[in-house]
Amino acid sequence: MTTDTARHPDDLRVLLVFPPQGHPTQPYLALPSLKAFLAQHGFPGATVWDLNLQAYDELISDERLALSVERIAERAAEAGLERGAALAPEDLDRYRLHADALASGPYLATHMDEAKDTIRDAEAFYDRAKYLWAMRTFEAGLKLLSTEYQPSLFTAHNYTQRTSIDSSAELFAGVDDVDGNMFREFFEQRALPRIEAEMPDVLGISVTYGSQLVPALTLASMVKARWPGIHITLGGGMLAYVGNRLAHAGPLFDRCDSIVVYEGERPILELAQAVAAAGGVRREGDADLGPTAIGAARGTPDLSGVSNVVYRDATGTVVTNGELLPMPIDDLPTPDFSDLPLDRYLSGELVLPVAPTRGCYYEKCGFCTLYTAIGPTYRERSVERLVEDLQTLVERHGTRYFYFIMDDLPPLMAKRIPDAFERAGLDVAWWCDARMEERMFNPESLAALHRAGCRKLMYGFESGSQRVLDLVEKGTDLVEAQRVVRWTHEAGISATLYTMVGLPTETREEADLTRQFIVRNSDWIGEISLQIFNLDMVSPMYRDPAKFGIARVIDDPRALAPGEAPVNDLARYLECESASGMSREEVKGAFNDVLGAATEALPALRGDNFLYYRYKSHIFLYLCRFGIDVFRRDQPPTRLSGPRDHVRRREDFPQRLALRDDATLTRLAFPYAEVRNRLDRVWSDPTPLGGVARSESHARADATPIDAEASWVVFLGDEHRTFEVGEDAARLFRAASDDSVEAALDSFGSEHRGAAFEVLARAVDSGLLVPA
Repeated sequence: MTTDTARHPDDLRVLLVFPPQGHPTQPYLALPSLKAFLAQHGFPGATVWDLNLQAYDELISDERLALSVERIAERAAEAGLERGAALAPEDLDRYRLHADALASGPYLATHMDEAKDTIRDAEAFYDRAKYLWAMRTFEAGLKLLSTEYQPSLFTAHNYTQRTSIDSSAELFAGVDDVDGNMFREFFEQRALPRIEAEMPDVLGISVTYGSQLVPALTLASMVKARWPGIHITLGGGMLAYVGNRLAHAGPLFDRCDSIVVYEGERPILELAQAVAAAGGVRREGDADLGPTAIGAARGTPDLSGVSNVVYRDATGTVVTNGELLPMPIDDLPTPDFSDLPLDRYLSGELVLPVAPTRGCYYEKCGFCTLYTAIGPTYRERSVERLVEDLQTLVERHGTRYFYFIMDDLPPLMAKRIPDAFERAGLDVAWWCDARMEERMFNPESLAALHRAGCRKLMYGFESGSQRVLDLVEKGTDLVEAQRVVRWTHEAGISATLYTMVGLPTETREEADLTRQFIVRNSDWIGEISLQIFNLDMVSPMYRDPAKFGIARVIDDPRALAPGEAPVNDLARYLECESASGMSREEVKGAFNDVLGAATEALPALRGDNFLYYRYKSHIFLYLCRFGIDVFRRDQPPTRLSGPRDHVRRREDFPQRLALRDDATLTRLAFPYAEVRNRLDRVWSDPTPLGGVARSESHARADATPIDAEASWVVFLGDEHRTFEVGEDAARLFRAASDDSVEAALDSFGSEHRGAAFEVLARAVDSGLLVPA
């Protein structure tokens, strides 16, 4: 129903926000696609805002990290972290982070902007030494910011807090956690002023990953509290899994107005039409503003005709509208990335995503949910439209690098792409996911795909056991798979294997077949992506567990009494027990065995190469620049500074020494090495794979208190290395810097003068000390 105050579509403002946390290396596809679709259907006032990128850019900066250093010191002092007689096991994580912040903070707060500029520089990005320094600096900056909010963790791969996103009660507690939620202050200072200035009628917030749930709901809550008339809608892939449960659990609709499940083009258009008909939000310049506050609604939108949407009606009832019929994606416009600061992504060159398909043409894997996450049925965009998309994006943005978002490269498209790209004169490079099928990927077809720009294929391998693959209905023949991997490499295309340990009924011997397959084919495998199997609540395995050898689903909500709610009411993954095969502990052991063997067999997983492995688009760009073998060989350790002359004679020594420019020497109240030894892991970088839902302690189960004992640590910024030095060495270094070499040596007496000189000489040889 249209009111007298209805907004014209040209005047309706739609602000589409991608909140933290997602990778900051390239743009995401969903919101540019929605913007283009709205414009195609008469709503030109949509704007895309990558608030995730802005958060990485502004929070991980010289200025903001200097504030982190101050706050960390203040909070440590308040907590008496350096004053106690002993350090309790529960404080080990915090103290380790605190110690690292003291040592590295000053360096990071003066080098972070330079590091990000290096990553974005098209030449420096491909300089291995500069790249590794810049990425280590960036990751250390994330660690420093996280220390300010410990135990919250903000990494390039995830965001977690003390509270779990698997529980609606904990989720909303985390949203409102002033101390642990690192985005509340950022949104107050950066997001709300822009929203106030633009005053959108519709605020659409994308929730693609679980790591975005807390930030998305935080932003929604803050906006709804200040401008209740803005229609706030949440959408995105994560809500296909938990959206309906979230709508019925917790105060969701006190913080937003609607959520969209499955694909969003038609729902966002129908929602825009409904909000426009109701008049949108009151803003400066409206003729009928009167005494009503800016930010109030001019009318109540009728959402009854909006498909794929869940909302609360006037009676307080949660309403779920029917699902749309799948869209013919060939009719969709080319995504519009024009609102995004494409030169600010953390990458040496721009990589853009495009989606040639939706769903999966195979649709049978028992563990998989990807083909259901955006709605039913499989659809392809014609190769002709794909060519048009690529031509348009190349012309608009000057890039030739693309990520084809698809669950599997379909056979006909794989066959048609080479000729179509050649006829169009397309000079592009791309990568995508694929199935290991010989009928599609053979020497001839792979050579043609390489000529068409394919540089990486990520295959769904899963297991080296044919029995396990057959049980989960993977449809892969391992004899074929081995040939496909070899042919892929020989065609000049890097092969990545998605690999899983712990599938139902898998035995330790069958897990070892996975290890053997990787080792046997290591000459042709570029990398693997390894995870432990988790039972997804949207998967065929969950719907029919017995069929796949699952004897019991642990904490299964279907087993609860009517009206009883599970504690983890938003869990996406559940643990399960197989009818046979490995226990959970045995699965963890098998996982470590496979990972260890893969690390030994595949250079891409070793040493400095592993840093690239964590950033998929960076790997891809290096493959395009240097060829398929760039990560297939071990590289020597990289240092920004060159070799140094050895100094052994006293007369060759300068009179005064100083710590090199990138070094700090820091005194701690507790022994640094001992703290590290009592942690299972010294720094956590959780990834979305595996369902990481909260921050957890890394103290070993058998950890005991540590008595206070002064120690000194050296941090080397160029190498991102921290190590402990003894009390005498620290005193020697300080004396040589503050006074003179002679005075430093004299302070140790004639008996120890020679030994002190040897310590100084080694410090000079290593470059730790330099002439003052």
